[in-house]
Amino acid sequence: MIVGIFFFVFGFLLTVVTTPWVIQLAHSGVGLDVADESRKQQVTPVPRLGGMPIMLALTLGLILILLKHSSRLAEWFPIFIGATLMYALGLWDDISRIGAKKKLFGQIAAASIVCWLGLSIERFSVPGYGEIELGMWAAPVTIFWLIAIPNIVNLIDGFDGLAGGLGLFMSLTLGIVGFYTGHYEVTWFAFTMAGALLGFLVFNFPPAKIYLGDGGAYLIGFVIAALSMSSAHKGSIAAVLMVTVVGMGLPILDTALALVRRAMRGFPLFHADSEHIHHRLMEFGFSKRRVLLGLYGLCVALSLVGLAIFWNKGGTLPIAIGAGLLFLMVIGIVRHFHRVSSWQDAHRKVKRVLSRRQTVQYALLQAKVLMIEVERCESGEEFWGIFDQTLRRVGFCDKGEVEEQVVVNIRYNGSRPWTVYAPREDGTEGEWQSIAECFRPVYVKAQERWDRW
Repeated sequence: MIVGIFFFVFGFLLTVVTTPWVIQLAHSGVGLDVADESRKQQVTPVPRLGGMPIMLALTLGLILILLKHSSRLAEWFPIFIGATLMYALGLWDDISRIGAKKKLFGQIAAASIVCWLGLSIERFSVPGYGEIELGMWAAPVTIFWLIAIPNIVNLIDGFDGLAGGLGLFMSLTLGIVGFYTGHYEVTWFAFTMAGALLGFLVFNFPPAKIYLGDGGAYLIGFVIAALSMSSAHKGSIAAVLMVTVVGMGLPILDTALALVRRAMRGFPLFHADSEHIHHRLMEFGFSKRRVLLGLYGLCVALSLVGLAIFWNKGGTLPIAIGAGLLFLMVIGIVRHFHRVSSWQDAHRKVKRVLSRRQTVQYALLQAKVLMIEVERCESGEEFWGIFDQTLRRVGFCDKGEVEEQVVVNIRYNGSRPWTVYAPREDGTEGEWQSIAECFRPVYVKAQERWDRW
């Protein structure tokens, strides 16, 4: 464990020293999260290259590990190749946006290469049931695991310090698992990432001076997924995967709720919104730091439950405790965030959401047409006229046109919101907010070409 502490300190110091250089590099014009292109509230651009010092720390840490255990090169080669490919894919998107479909294709390709190189889930060893051979399903299950965790980490990386903190706790957890299974190289590598993430949080804690970016989020997620496979005895990994699933219970739950929410409302599954758990907590009046520290505490508790499952070899009591915690989280989120107090209330809200799916899909279709109009129109006067007509067709109105109105503010540059109005009788503020968000990208694009104000 002393060697593990050395690698932790090594990762921390390396990231603390190199991150300011990365921030300076980004401010020269490479990989900035420009406020006009985002829904975030920052006024000044923030670098998105936070994965760079973490990748450097992991690379140098792995070199040190292999210098001591050169015979393990074949085992670590797939992990390093996968981490590099995932990081490069995310970095590409951080520097020049490549689109969700291309990213998903790249993730599948990277995970497939890793699986082909030999890192795969071939069988589960489930206490009380024996071994379950996956057979032809080994490759699909492995690929799904290796792309699901990075995307889950990336999804929650919309809040300063959250993804980095989660990665820190999971790295420490997997490092402890590696130590108890005798995979000391896993412990050293995991502790290197934990130290690097702690150093990164020095600059990412609210208010953030640098973001992880897709490169950093994909890197952290892939390493967590890969280490959870390599921390166990070959093929017998059910308990270790359970540690990861329970330890990442918060982002997994948040992701599941987001997918269900978007599917019910008619939005694409990767459509961004501001209804994640951390956003909802801030709506209740909690500061960013209080929200972050509270979520940290929850992640630590779930990680401890995951370790208890591992130490008890998949015993039912720790699993029941973990399931109970997640169930209570779901009940609390539904009851307090969505103001559901009974089954009848839940049925009524679900029915209303489903009834507005057609309106949402119509708005998304109109937003696509407006994207074409931005390129087709020869003047701002022509475009903004079409834009206003489209908003009216969707249901928005002019200020003061009806007696009771909903005022919706859409942030597009971190300082001044775009304001639209809608009849209160036709929808709630949250519903109109979701509709208006469909038009935010085209509004930003048109503003870049013809400044309306």
